[in-house]
Amino acid sequence: MARISIGTPEKALPADPPRGMAGPSPCQVYFSGDSDPLHLYLHHLGAGEVLRIGPMPCDCAAYVWMGAVATDGAVLTQGSSLVVEHGAETTLTAGETGAAVVTFAERAPRQSQRSGGHVHLLPEDRVPRYTEAVSGGIHADARCPTCEIWLHENTMPGLSNEVAPDVADRGIHSHSEDEIIFVTGGTMRLGTKLYGPGTALAIAADTLYGFTPGPDGLSFINFRAGFPKAFRMKNGGSFDEAGYWRERVGSPQYL
Repeated sequence: MARISIGTPEKALPADPPRGMAGPSPCQVYFSGDSDPLHLYLHHLGAGEVLRIGPMPCDCAAYVWMGAVATDGAVLTQGSSLVVEHGAETTLTAGETGAAVVTFAERAPRQSQRSGGHVHLLPEDRVPRYTEAVSGGIHADARCPTCEIWLHENTMPGLSNEVAPDVADRGIHSHSEDEIIFVTGGTMRLGTKLYGPGTALAIAADTLYGFTPGPDGLSFINFRAGFPKAFRMKNGGSFDEAGYWRERVGSPQYL
């Protein structure tokens, strides 16, 4: 894949749900090619419509971006998530206002894939969060004994003006895993352009990149299919990303 790919709602193509899912068609596909290590689909559900996830060959993370869904006796409102491990399955039924659900999965199973077979539900009010200048929450921290999914959220305050190049340069960094960032609110500034909700970035492992929030702030979720091993800054610094989250919020406690 390209080192960095940008998908927008306008560019996301209509498609049938991917293999291992069944639901309203078309959904929107952002990244799904053989050269894309991580796949991303956006599913729009009308009131009472059902999305079935699983069984799939890889673990799948789903995030309720808008509306609410019911599954396994629980109601997952906006900002909730779930993990459907390989070999497991569940159905999501949209509430009376419908729902928009984002699903992430690795293109192919990894040799080290854990045993799977479970569904983990995380209602919005159970997401472990911290509040600082940049706030965050962890949905899956890759420490589960049966899956290795990583999914976190961040919210950043707005910046009214374009950031000076030297300031923006300080935020350039890379991760040791392929990742997808999906903008859930506000705007993301990439260079001189602003990208709104529904924008997604697919970023290859060990690729330097950076962004800043737009004037209305920025909220996003970040998916990876494995445990984050290294967060490296362009200036040569690095830190333990998983440890950073563990110190602030601990691990999510699923239903």
